[in-house]
Amino acid sequence: MKNIEELKQLVFNGILLEDSFQRMEADGISIRKGQHEIPVERLDESDFSPRIIYQANKMASVYTVFFCLENAVRDLITDRLAERQGIDWWETCVPSKIKGSVQKLKDQEEINRYHTQRASTTIGYTMFGNLAQIIINNWDDFSDLFPSQAWINARFTDLEMSRNIIMHTGVLPDIEIERIESICRDWIRQVG
Repeated sequence: MKNIEELKQLVFNGILLEDSFQRMEADGISIRKGQHEIPVERLDESDFSPRIIYQANKMASVYTVFFCLENAVRDLITDRLAERQGIDWWETCVPSKIKGSVQKLKDQEEINRYHTQRASTTIGYTMFGNLAQIIINNWDDFSDLFPSQAWINARFTDLEMSRNIIMHTGVLPDIEIERIESICRDWIRQVG
């Protein structure tokens, strides 16, 4: 009888776990390795040259790295400054020039309300290079994570050049892709 009860509990726990996985995946958190949702029905690849399709697929993986890194940096800034400076950190810690640029983007969205919003958080409107500026502007809150401000500047400068090529449909050579991967590994090891 005890084995049947244990088996029932195991099955019940498995059902709860599966339900939790499904809810997390519905929120955009990938749980099962190798399972990815297909975002939007793709165009017929035969409409484009094989060269363009090859380049697009090659750069798509680089875009994924940038997407993950850029959003991880935004999360780090948000979490660190909210923890150390309070919930109004955006107002007290972000340089006014960055806040002004963000406000312009938000104002433009207000005019074009038919289009989806760029981000659900204010920091989501910042440009990639602005993230390094925010970290350096609040160095006392980040100095325990990074070796120096020069370390931050060097990596963001290199990444931003490559990022701009990708975001404007350019193609990076393998050596640049390797540099991006190396910088990302450095970042992950440093921030851990």
